[in-house]
Amino acid sequence: MPQKHFFIRLRNFVLTLGTLLCIIYVGLPLLTQHIPILHKMSVYLDNNGIDPTRYYYTDVEQVKESESYIYAAIKEN
Repeated sequence: MPQKHFFIRLRNFVLTLGTLLCIIYVGLPLLTQHIPILHKMSVYLDNNGIDPTRYYYTDVEQVKESESYIYAAIKEN
């Protein structure tokens, strides 16, 4: 099987990376804004200062509140 030219591989990499970044930073935020339950959870996280990218939290009470909210939001639908 012949190897692809370096510039073709580089172009494919850049296009793939660009597509993924557009999905992550443009598509997913738009999705969050237009789906009511996702928007409601996003607002709640922002208002309470919860960073969902953290692996763990030291403020256990805040985590319990967020879990309760998520369960209540799921039950609404």
